[in-house]
Amino acid sequence: MTSTPHENCVPILDVKDLSVHFTSTTGFMKKTCLRAVDGVSFSMIKGESLGLVGESGCGKTTLGRTILRLIPATSGEVRFNGSDVLAFNGSQLRAFRQSAQMIFQDPYDSLNPRLSVNSVLREVLHIHKTVPAQDATARVTELLVSVGLNPAYAMRYPHEFSGGQRQRIGIARALAVNPSLIVADEPVSALDVSVQVQILNLMKDLQRTLGLSYLFVAHDLAVVRYMCDRILVMYLGRIVEAARTSDLFERPSHPYTRALISAVPDIDKGLASSGGGSSRIVLKGDVPSATQTIPGCPFHPRCPVVQPICKTGLPPTVTVSAGHTAVCHFALK
Repeated sequence: MTSTPHENCVPILDVKDLSVHFTSTTGFMKKTCLRAVDGVSFSMIKGESLGLVGESGCGKTTLGRTILRLIPATSGEVRFNGSDVLAFNGSQLRAFRQSAQMIFQDPYDSLNPRLSVNSVLREVLHIHKTVPAQDATARVTELLVSVGLNPAYAMRYPHEFSGGQRQRIGIARALAVNPSLIVADEPVSALDVSVQVQILNLMKDLQRTLGLSYLFVAHDLAVVRYMCDRILVMYLGRIVEAARTSDLFERPSHPYTRALISAVPDIDKGLASSGGGSSRIVLKGDVPSATQTIPGCPFHPRCPVVQPICKTGLPPTVTVSAGHTAVCHFALK
């Protein structure tokens, strides 16, 4: 399924039929193929925030890391500003990594505990040579100010900061090379709720100021609704629905998407956001292993509206409305 943001717009990122498979040996020399990402296609334009949501284990993080060449792809294409990312090597790959950076989920594990903030940021500046050595101190100060931290904290170590402050350091490190694309992998899931809003607002401000594009990976639909222009819903390594954020929440078409949205809390009602406890859709069972071969629609073992055709035939990509598609035999229009 291909998700295209806007007609007549040149995408900053264009992913086509991307697959990531891992092979492991179980039992006596028995090889098993795990299809972490299975034929994913989408595009995003400069300055856009694109959300990628789904349950844990659906392949979101693997997809993000593969786009940045942190995990090798099995097949498919990844194009950044028209260039083939999977063919990059040497200086081309280094240049790409200046343009595309990642914000990691755990702000503590992603920072070297033995390096001060000053050393963390200087290391990036030194490796990528983005500023002359004599300007490194001024650049570190500029980065810390840009993420709302006191420059006097530069000589402190990661354990001396709160979770929110550590994530700000992680954001500053990503910004140090002046990227245009940032893959944000669950950037607020490890933080307190009150701190989450501060980090999200910071990311929005930086996007407006610097013209950043975000691929925002999350399992929290409320966070993605606040941050993103469009949303891709992922299940078992595949994109099952793609739409503008408002369309997705107003008219979810795929049964899996409807189940996810029904579970979003509504504080005003004290019930599910869909309007009442009786309309909460509870999916049976867990996400199947990506090593299993499921005939027909991969979602059919858990689907609340499953029909016989779902168990045998691969579902088509249905156009629900302009810019809104779903992969389902019975997608709602």
